[in-house]
Amino acid sequence: MNANTKNDNGFSLNFRTCLLILVGARIGAVVTFISTDDWSVSAYVLGGYAVVILITLCAVIWTDTVVPHQAKKQAALRALGKDGIKLIRSDPVAKLAYKGIYALLSGKLAHAEEILQEALSRSDIRQNQMFCIEWLARLYEAMENNSKLMWCYRKATEYAPDNPEMQSRLGHAYFSEGKLDQATYCFEQALRYDPNHGYSYFSLAKIQMVRGEDKKAFETLQNLMKINENHPLCHAELADWYAMNGNAEKAEEECRKAQLCGIHDPDELNKRINAMLSFHKTDYDEKNLPELFYRKIEAKGQDKK
Repeated sequence: MNANTKNDNGFSLNFRTCLLILVGARIGAVVTFISTDDWSVSAYVLGGYAVVILITLCAVIWTDTVVPHQAKKQAALRALGKDGIKLIRSDPVAKLAYKGIYALLSGKLAHAEEILQEALSRSDIRQNQMFCIEWLARLYEAMENNSKLMWCYRKATEYAPDNPEMQSRLGHAYFSEGKLDQATYCFEQALRYDPNHGYSYFSLAKIQMVRGEDKKAFETLQNLMKINENHPLCHAELADWYAMNGNAEKAEEECRKAQLCGIHDPDELNKRINAMLSFHKTDYDEKNLPELFYRKIEAKGQDKK
């Protein structure tokens, strides 16, 4: 528990500690006076306690205000790289980016957006543009603003169409909206620039399964297996593929492999596989079937990119 931890009524733990010390000082002075019946002695004692209280208050102020402030400043500087201090002294855009990152870390999201957008508009080097975009993406994730996050990814692929990670992120965003043509294009672009980009293989296979192109999906997953045979998402998707096609033995085998390779949520995978396998029997429960099984993600009337 850190120094800034607060309880329900808003008082910090350090503030409560100071109150206890103050009460202790008062009690100590009174006890000293009663035991000695000498105000001069109790005055010295009270003065000593006052010094302790003053030091404690200074420590509280330092811990609750100065330390967090400095930590955020250092984090913002580290974000600029090892030459962060030199950059903010010599590059106006870097200084703006630093202020935007600091505002983001301080929870001032609207102010951070304004500054980072200004930094982006004043950037004329691709590396700086991508840096601003990356931090704007983090900002919009914190704001849970999907439309602006989508704008970020589109902007990133405009600045750096050969960046497989940004192409993949944009593809995932399109997939979440059901725009599978655009998503497919992005994942294919990611693989164009990085033929070993495993997540794009996995995502393409999922799209192909949604569209009922099971043969293509299987081939795509086999290509991913050649690159990384221990990819947990690959085994999970193969388990889905076999379950959707009613092959219980192979589905369970791939499910076990996914778990051995460290799949993030094995319980959810087992539930999904069992639901799809039971669909081929008479005792299935439609409520437990994933949306993927119904192949309903495809958005209607989507424009090809």
